[in-house]
Amino acid sequence: MAFGDKLRQIRLEKGLSQEKVANALGYPTNTYVSDAELGKFIPGPDKLEKWAKALDLTSEEMEDLLLESKLQDLGLDDPGFTLMFKEVPNMTREEKQSLIRSYEKLIKARKIKGRKRKNEENNR
Repeated sequence: MAFGDKLRQIRLEKGLSQEKVANALGYPTNTYVSDAELGKFIPGPDKLEKWAKALDLTSEEMEDLLLESKLQDLGLDDPGFTLMFKEVPNMTREEKQSLIRSYEKLIKARKIKGRKRKNEENNR
């Protein structure tokens, strides 16, 4: 599930309207909330803190939602892996993000290698 979908799901579970969340974030209309929920962008760290408060979540819970979304985007939907990644002791947010970026590079490299292999096979 995309991050915006997760935000929408939590908002609905809490019985909050987009307007109420927008007001808590300091916006006069619900456009910002709607766009975030539609996945047009992921709010920055300062806005995520405000989202957490508006949705009655802790900062850690909001970071976990974002982490889960990033891992799912990478194709790592295994709940055991996600839990293990969240529970790595003493790992900072930056270190976790660095691991995600490294994994993204690995996936990209594998795709490139796979295309090269396929091209070689086609040229035989």
